[in-house]
Amino acid sequence: PIIQSMASNKRAQHEMQAHSSGGPPPPPQYPDADAGADNEEKPPPPLRKPSDSKFHQQKLPAWQPLLTARSVFPLFFLVGAAFVPIGAVLFTASQSVKEAEFNYTNCRDASGISCLEQANKPDYYRWLRPPCVCNMSIHLPDNLTGQVFAYYALTNFYQNHRRYVKSRDDSQLLGWKPGSEEPLQDCSPYRQDPGSEEPLQDCSPYRQDPGSGSWILPCGAIANSLFNDTFQLFYHSPTAGADLAVEVPWTSRGISWASDRERKFGRVKNFTGTSKPPNWRLSPEQRSADSFQGDEELIVWMRTAALPSFRKLHRIVLHNASSAADWFKDGLPSGNYTLLVNYAYPVNAFSGTKSFVLTTSSWSGGRNPALGIIYMVVGCLHIVLGALFVVIHIQASKNLRSSNNEDQQTIRPVFL
Repeated sequence: PIIQSMASNKRAQHEMQAHSSGGPPPPPQYPDADAGADNEEKPPPPLRKPSDSKFHQQKLPAWQPLLTARSVFPLFFLVGAAFVPIGAVLFTASQSVKEAEFNYTNCRDASGISCLEQANKPDYYRWLRPPCVCNMSIHLPDNLTGQVFAYYALTNFYQNHRRYVKSRDDSQLLGWKPGSEEPLQDCSPYRQDPGSEEPLQDCSPYRQDPGSGSWILPCGAIANSLFNDTFQLFYHSPTAGADLAVEVPWTSRGISWASDRERKFGRVKNFTGTSKPPNWRLSPEQRSADSFQGDEELIVWMRTAALPSFRKLHRIVLHNASSAADWFKDGLPSGNYTLLVNYAYPVNAFSGTKSFVLTTSSWSGGRNPALGIIYMVVGCLHIVLGALFVVIHIQASKNLRSSNNEDQQTIRPVFL
């Protein structure tokens, strides 16, 4: 040991001498890694850490109902007990509405010519002659008491077609007049002249008038296909003589929605430099002095129908008009009428039919028995299902109890 200690002392002295004489320095001493980690700065806490609340941590108390047979069955009976009387009330209100519908698709004029054939002739011939006028003798079997409305009905006309619905320009209808520098983007396919050098952009053939090059106002397929049949209704009073016919007074004011008139349709200051749609007989100025906002027939037509068979309100009977006298103050009396139709709207192209409808209304609206029937069917179905589930539940409970009793009887005590 003494020799080892002396050797170590000599090595230490030798290293010190070598360092003082310019020799290589001793190896560096590195600090412990664990000790250095404590001296480093800790990263800042995350800023998007959610609050430690019950709401943010999704620990709010909750109650989850247990759907058992005894809790579910009463719901079926409650729904049935509520829906059946509601459906009965709606059905009764619908049945109280009186209406009469008259199909005039194949009516003929005084010379026996079919108006349907005349309306489907080519444009170059059809517009050279006035509309076909036909008289229909109709009979009301019952009095139409209360406010009476006149509708026209079309079948097999798909106003919900995607391209048809998009073929309109709402800015035009609000009163904006198109200019040559701003093409209309929403009037396909009725907004542009087919012979124009401007790209069609899937908008042919009616955006501009082919002859004058002026813009069509209003443009689009919906406006161009506006229903243009007109009606007059005459009542043959039994007390006034067979030859005396009293015209039923009515008006188009109020047939459209007030929200549509106020928000979707406006007034055009002037129609200079514009053309009417090709299928219109009258220009917009001739149809209404208040431009589009006063043309309620156009407003009603522009609200497209969801189904191919639909009705649209055409006139409201004036029961307090001076010309109505005492015949129509309480509604339309039963009896014989003459319906005079200016037949101009073609329906052969879509294999449809046209009808004229007279109807009253109730607190639930027009006649719609389907709504009340659906309510009653759903209510009865819930009651039947509830009763069926109760029977199944009782039978299953009996089977379960009997099987438990059999299992208990098969168990025998074992005595050791």
